[in-house]
Amino acid sequence: GGIKFSEQLVHIGLVCGETTHWCFEDVLKLLAAKNINIPFLCHSGVSTSAESVFCVDSKDFDTVQSVLNASLFAESTFAVTHSVGTLTVFPHRYSVQFLGQILAVITGCNYPVYSLSTSISTVAINTDYYSLDTIATKLQTVVELPENHAPFRQEFCLKQVQ
Repeated sequence: GGIKFSEQLVHIGLVCGETTHWCFEDVLKLLAAKNINIPFLCHSGVSTSAESVFCVDSKDFDTVQSVLNASLFAESTFAVTHSVGTLTVFPHRYSVQFLGQILAVITGCNYPVYSLSTSISTVAINTDYYSLDTIATKLQTVVELPENHAPFRQEFCLKQVQ
């Protein structure tokens, strides 16, 4: 297994009201037009409103905030959390028990979980950026890591240009 850390991110929760259910699609188009990368994205449209969570690089936040302020409909709201990092643990091999153990370690130490997603092979948890190293150390009680493993830190970021 392994652990990967993201760069410092801004976490944005967006709720689009019933009559503006598709506003998130419009927001994504506007962000793409500004070449904003979205390294984490979850979207749910199962209720009468659409709820979305996404993260952007902290350097892009002013642009993202301008897009959100200019484009949101009356029934839409957004909440912002700064200094967020995504901690990715892999592989978890379909294990709901393993997911529970990871969350128990993080929440048991009173670290925030702003959002999370999982696939067949990974668990990605958005939490406090400045606590990533400490959380990774505490996770060693439930995560089997290779000898001399150090969490992978992204050393560069690709940015799309026109």
